[in-house]
Amino acid sequence: MDRKEIKEFIELVKVESTYKKFLKKDIIYQLIENFDGIYDKQNYTKEIENPLELVIMFYKNYNLDYYNKIEAGINSGLIIINSYNKKSYTETKDNKTYIKLYGNDSDVFLLVHELAHFIDRNSTPLIVSNDYWFLAETFAFCMERKLEKWLDNEKYKSLILAREYNRIYFENKMLKAVENELYYEKIYQENGIIKEKYIDIQKIKSIKRQDVSFNIVNYLLQYPVANILSNYLINNNLVHSDESFVETCLNIDLYDALNLYKLDFKVKKYNK
Repeated sequence: MDRKEIKEFIELVKVESTYKKFLKKDIIYQLIENFDGIYDKQNYTKEIENPLELVIMFYKNYNLDYYNKIEAGINSGLIIINSYNKKSYTETKDNKTYIKLYGNDSDVFLLVHELAHFIDRNSTPLIVSNDYWFLAETFAFCMERKLEKWLDNEKYKSLILAREYNRIYFENKMLKAVENELYYEKIYQENGIIKEKYIDIQKIKSIKRQDVSFNIVNYLLQYPVANILSNYLINNNLVHSDESFVETCLNIDLYDALNLYKLDFKVKKYNK
């Protein structure tokens, strides 16, 4: 990393330090502690012949309105599914959804997740309004966990566990980046500058590796929050209607949700 890149990073920190975080600092650091550790990315099997067909069956069984939205989206070209897309995302300007397939069983969860974003953005009103954008991933994670319940048998046990562990794997990386970003923001806020002695190339790389160009901390926090909230919502049978989804999420005590997640994941880990 050359001096130009370091200077650009410092300028980025100056801007990032002005963004208000949607979580209190203490819960952020509890999340960091909870997901801390060394995790190995799990390989996915290649046993499911047609992931899209399975996902369509799930949505048809779970919610006919969601199913109809997906069918209409595919037929109209608003949903584009292939292995050539550069990445998976929903474009909020036109609500078009692009899904990149990887050719293994992870595509089942990928499809459920990205189609949930399509459903959200193509609902009237939005399931997660723009004011509460930080809960959009929570809705998508809820659909993943609903899928887990639907698939929950010996045939899919290894796939479900692999997805659970890989959530942790990626959220561990995200939260390490959050921790490092907050470290530099604190230095800048306290001193008005970031001196060379504070420059740690590995810390900076961990942030840049996330490929997030603005509002870094808030963007990355969406995912671990979605993990613990969706776990709480599904375990307590709280997902009942689109209209109350955001309100239900906002009424959950994050500390309680994190404690339940710790217990639930510990049980899964030792029953693997």
